This record gives sequence, C-alpha cells and structure tokens, in this order.
Amino acid sequence: MSRRRFLDRTHRQRDRQRQSTGGFNPGAMIRLAGFGAALMVGVAVYIGFARQGETIYDGRWGVLQRLITPLFLGFNALDLIVLLLVGLVAWRIWLRMQKKR
Repeated sequence: MSRRRFLDRTHRQRDRQRQSTGGFNPGAMIRLAGFGAALMVGVAVYIGFARQGETIYDGRWGVLQRLITPLFLGFNALDLIVLLLVGLVAWRIWLRMQKKR
C-alpha cells in the first residue's frame, strides 16, 4: 500500500469521526443537568443549615433576598435568570442544527 493511499484513507476516517461526534450529545446534557441540580441542592442545604438561629436575610446571604423579590408581573430575578439561561441553551442548539444543513 502506498503512503498516499494510506494518508487519504486516514484523512477520510478522521473526517467521518469529526462529523459523527459533532452532533447533539444527550448524555453530556443529562450529566450537566444533574451536576447543576446537585450544585443547587448543595447550596440550598448549606444556606438552610448555615445559621440555625437566624433567617436567611439576617446573615451574609441577605443579598439573595433581591433574587426572590417580585420585579415584573410576578416574576422575580431568579425566574428571569433561569429563563435567560434556558433561552441561551436553546439558541445554541438551534445554531448547531442550522450549521449542519
């Protein structure tokens, strides 16, 4: 086998591998969502048990009250941040789907 044919076959194989791995990976998204949920639960448990005698608004976590205060039509800042992040992820997925065509 000549070196040229070997290199051509290697390049074609690399191109096929690149195309097959460039798609949407649901396993990675599920792991990322699980990690995010675990992180949020961990923070909530830490805040809940950090100061037994005080409310959350008395300690250093009082800044978080701004996130749950209603801003617009009953939505609070935390809701708007989550909607923004979900929209950003959906937009990125949409861009990837458009790029393949």
